[in-house]
Parts: sequence; structure tokens; C-alpha cells
Amino acid sequence: MKGIVFIATVLVFVFAVSSYALESAKLMDTRDKVIMESGDIKALLNTTKDIILVSSMWDSCALTISQLDAYFSQLGIFNTIKKQEVTEEAINFIVKWLEQIKNTNEINIKSLNEVTQKLEAKTKLHLERLKGYFKDLNQQIDGELSKLDSLKKSLGVKP
Repeated sequence: MKGIVFIATVLVFVFAVSSYALESAKLMDTRDKVIMESGDIKALLNTTKDIILVSSMWDSCALTISQLDAYFSQLGIFNTIKKQEVTEEAINFIVKWLEQIKNTNEINIKSLNEVTQKLEAKTKLHLERLKGYFKDLNQQIDGELSKLDSLKKSLGVKP
């Protein structure tokens, strides 16, 4: 009987850890897509007539990548805190960082939606991809924020 309880506990733990890893992997996958897109956009800088827009799109990619890298670093620091020692401030730092990334993405999406000039086909393709990546990233951030809210509740930390 003890063996069955032990195996069940181990399985629950393994599935919970792998589930969280999959969620973080989604953010990492989106980061990788933005990196690839930024490389393609940077290659356009030499040939495009839409130089200002393309340069701005590349800057948006660089900022997003930098923000995500900083988030992953903060998450690494956060994960070194023992569960019993997690404070409201620690959770709020991560929440505020995610909210800032989301706000930046919203600004990027709004700016890209306001482009009305006639664009080269390649520029338009990258513009649409970026909007999609920023929207996907915001949905993933909403999921992360939801998990952090659940963590606050489970630890008895004020929302």
C-alpha cells in the first residue's frame, strides 16, 4: 500500500513539473521565433525601401528578446527561494515584469496596426508575423500571470 501511495505521489510530482516546464518552453519557443524573425528583418535593412519601419520592427524584436531574457533570469532567482520563504514582494516583482512585457507588446501591436503606407511584400509579411508573435506572447503571459495569482493564493499572500 505504501508503495502505491509513493508511486502515485512521484507521478503527480513528475507530471506537475513537466507541465510547468512545458509552459516555460512555450515562452522560450516564442522568444526563439522572435529571434529568428529579427534575423530575417535585419537582413531586409540592406534592401528595403521601408527602412524606418523595418528598423523599428527590428528594435521591437531586440527589446522583446531582452525583456524575456531578463524575465527568465528573474525566474531563475525566484526559483532559488524556498517555498516557505516566498514573499509578496518576490511574486510582485515577477508579476510587474510580466505586465511590463505585456504593455510593451500592446504598444508594439498598436504601432504596427497604425502603419497605413503601402509596404513592400516582405515588409508586410514580417509585420504580420510580428503582430502574431506579440499577441501569442501576451496570451502566454496571461497564463503565467494566472499561475502566479494561484501561487499567491496557495501561499496565503495577498493578491
